[in-house]
Amino acid sequence: MKEILEKELDREIKKIFFIGIGGSSMSGLARISKEQGFEVAGSDMIASGYTQDLQDRGIDIKIGHDSNNISDDTDLVVFSAAIHDENPEMVRAKELGLPRIERSDYLGLLSRDFETTIGVAGTHGKTTTSSMIAQILYDNNFNPSVSIGGRLDEIGGNAHLGSEKYFIVESCEFVDSFLKTQHEIGVITNIEEDHLDYFTGGLRQIKQSFHRFGMIIPHNGIMVACGDEEDVREVCLGLKCPVIYYGKKDKENQWIAKEIKYDKEGNPSFSVYREGKYYGSFNLIVPGEHNVLNALAAIIVADYLGLSADDIKKPLSEFKGAHRRFEFRGCVNNINVYEDYAHHPTELRVVIESALNHDHNNLWVVFQPHTYSRTKLLFDDFVDAFEKADKIILNDIYSDRETNEKYDIFSEDIAKRIKAKYHKPVIVLSEFESIIKFLTDNLVPEDLVLVAGSQTINKVAFDLVDKLKEIYDKDDITELNKRI
Repeated sequence: MKEILEKELDREIKKIFFIGIGGSSMSGLARISKEQGFEVAGSDMIASGYTQDLQDRGIDIKIGHDSNNISDDTDLVVFSAAIHDENPEMVRAKELGLPRIERSDYLGLLSRDFETTIGVAGTHGKTTTSSMIAQILYDNNFNPSVSIGGRLDEIGGNAHLGSEKYFIVESCEFVDSFLKTQHEIGVITNIEEDHLDYFTGGLRQIKQSFHRFGMIIPHNGIMVACGDEEDVREVCLGLKCPVIYYGKKDKENQWIAKEIKYDKEGNPSFSVYREGKYYGSFNLIVPGEHNVLNALAAIIVADYLGLSADDIKKPLSEFKGAHRRFEFRGCVNNINVYEDYAHHPTELRVVIESALNHDHNNLWVVFQPHTYSRTKLLFDDFVDAFEKADKIILNDIYSDRETNEKYDIFSEDIAKRIKAKYHKPVIVLSEFESIIKFLTDNLVPEDLVLVAGSQTINKVAFDLVDKLKEIYDKDDITELNKRI
């Protein structure tokens, strides 16, 4: 990477400063850069698990943005898409004449450092699918390098610098960042409307970007795509590389998942057929039919790289999921608490359906919407996503990159529509403490609580379990709590 950077920038690079270093992707890139031998420093507005992990690795982290954070010996500044030119550190970098590279461009340069980059794209499922591929290859001694948007225990976080042969990348479509990497293997899990603050042309523009993502793959590479979806098939037309389609529909795909069954916790088992011939049977300990399809994509990639069904079965059967993907937080007094990163209405609907496969009494859903634009533009879909929930708590809309003047949308608007359309009990609570108190006052044994959202709401899951432990004697805590 050092040679690539220095050739690209025509200067020696020793010290890199990351603005917004606590982001799920930025923190991983900072970690990889440190392991590649660069001196790394960075800043973010708030401390987090990501910033703490980087500090534990010897990286200097400043909380808050200040021009003094960038020292005179800095050689390069990497910034996230959320950082504006007016940021005091960006201003300081410009004053010093430092080269500045946006996160996706830096990731693109990094991808050139590897023989084979595997880019996993899709509106939903890309973190889980890329994590599954990473675990399969890691457990089979491929020692891949990895950059994903969630924590994976097997690699000790959200990034890993392994061999220079394989690089697994979670390829995000926001601001077309997934068009910057040089990937030889591509995966598209699904395509829907999202990030409409950027994709102002709607689904048409989104599909154009996904097609361009596919066109990056050379003729001797491969695209793995969910053939159950017409939009995915459309964007794969005319690609230079072969396309392998997967899904549940027999006539649409070369690889099929069949005979899907669920245990009492909603975890699936299924059989896989390739070109009509039985390939193997697999078990997962992450719930939901969507994870069957995620696993099927990972199986195809692993098979393409030379692994057998037997090589793949064990890693998949032990895959606990990337953190914050229907992640178990505790069981107290037979009340199960899970959290999930779901922030798009389809993700929310799917994770609610997954929770329904788990034995339960009432299904409580606690949700924090993310961004005013997404909430406004996908409003009806958000309302419909709660159709199968029993009881609903909404937190205020969280937005870190836009204001509400343009959209004039509130969580109360969603609550009113849910009540009118589905007659569900729903309440809006702004404070996390109020949410926890409301839950502890109303939960009964066998209830399941799902805390959903991509931002700070996950704290409710942790604090709820702690509060329930305070209320009930330790002897009442079930054996499931040992899984935390």
